[in-house]
Formats: sequence, structure tokens, C-alpha cells
Amino acid sequence: MNHVAGLFLIAALVLAAAAQGRTAADEPPTLAQACGSTSGLEAQSSWLTTGDGVRLYAIEAGSGSTAIVLAHQGRADLCGWLPYARDLVESGFRVLAFDFRGWGHSQTPSRNRLSLGRDLSAAAARARTGGALYVFLIGASMGGAAVVQTTSALRVDGRISLSGTRLWPGFGINNRRGLARIHDPFLYLGSRNDSRAPMNEALGIVHRIGARDKQNVFYAGGSHGWDLVESASFAPRARARVLRWIHSRS
Repeated sequence: MNHVAGLFLIAALVLAAAAQGRTAADEPPTLAQACGSTSGLEAQSSWLTTGDGVRLYAIEAGSGSTAIVLAHQGRADLCGWLPYARDLVESGFRVLAFDFRGWGHSQTPSRNRLSLGRDLSAAAARARTGGALYVFLIGASMGGAAVVQTTSALRVDGRISLSGTRLWPGFGINNRRGLARIHDPFLYLGSRNDSRAPMNEALGIVHRIGARDKQNVFYAGGSHGWDLVESASFAPRARARVLRWIHSRS
């Protein structure tokens, strides 16, 4: 092998190694890698790309014609949804859970860092292209507030907020005028003594939602967010309520 051919071979090997490295780095972590446990949920992980080019980490599980998009709480990621996601899959639904921009394994963009509605839109679009005929959004706390405050332009088959009223500074952008433009079915679940989502504030949010088909349920105590459907003493009743509500609208 002459000197020039040797240089070409070395260059080709370097480029191939670099390409292999990029491929490996671009592979999303498995659910077990991302969360330390699957909690018994069989899910495929993937990347979503939002309309403004932000890469989000997501998992998908289950099958059926109805998809549930799960939006996580603040200072958390999709891993907190795993017990409830497993319950939804066992109930016959598809589930798509994702990490909001700047959280978990998703990208932190230099611009639009609080544009959580773009993330929900990308997740709902993936659920549609995955074959779902019906798409419902369920958000907990920050995720619930994002579902309420940032998705008025998004057409889905229903929205459920678990203790999500308004987004706190630094967690997203509130769109109070958008509430009246939400016309898809809406369900709010909360607790009567939740200091982070006071009952009066929640009722005000529900009142301003433009949907004719809207309901609210408040349980005793101060449970918040995904605890309403996962660990609260009334969680089995709350889960059953959500299932009935979705089934009657899909």
C-alpha cells in the first residue's frame, strides 16, 4: 500500500468511527437507563422533535385506538408517571410520556425555553402518526398547567389537569386569554386543601375554560399532581373516574 492510499484508508476509518460514535450518541436511553427501573412497563424510547427544533425524550407503550399523552410535574421527568402509565396500558390505552424541554433527557434550548405548548403539540402529533384515532392530554401540576395554559390552538379529544392551574414564573408562559378558546372536553382533578393549586383558583380556571363539556372533582386532603392517581388514599377512585371519562369520549 502506497503512502497516499494509506492516508485515504486512515481517513475513512476515522470518518467511520466518528459516524459510529454519532449513531451511538443519538440513540435514546432505554426506559430502564433513563429511570433506573421500568416499573413493569414495556416501552420503546425515542426522540421527538418540536416545531422549533427541540429534541425531546419520549417513551411509548401499549396499543389501541386511544392514546394518552402524559405531561410531567415540575422538578421531575417522565419517570414519575410509570406506575400510572402501566395502569393505563393495562386498561387498553396507548401511552406516550415525554420529558419537557429542559427537563430529564430532553434538550435545553437557548431560545423558547418556556414554550411547553410546543412540546405538547409534538407529543400529540406523534400519537396521531402512531395510529391513534383519539388523543387525550393528561398533565400533572406543571404539566397540567401547561395543558391548560399553552394548548388552546391544539385540537385533541380531551384534556385532564391534575392540580394544574397556572404556571409559576420560570416554569412556562401563561395564556389567560387562551382559556376561552379551549373547546375540547376538559376534566380537572384536585384536592380541597392543596396549597399549590388552591381550590378557588382551580375553580376560576375551570370557569374560564371555553368548553361546554367540562367537569371538576375535588378530593379530601392536600394531595397534588400525579399523587392523585398514584399514591393518594382515593387514587383508585380517581383512576376509575379518569377511565370512565375517557371511555365516554372516545
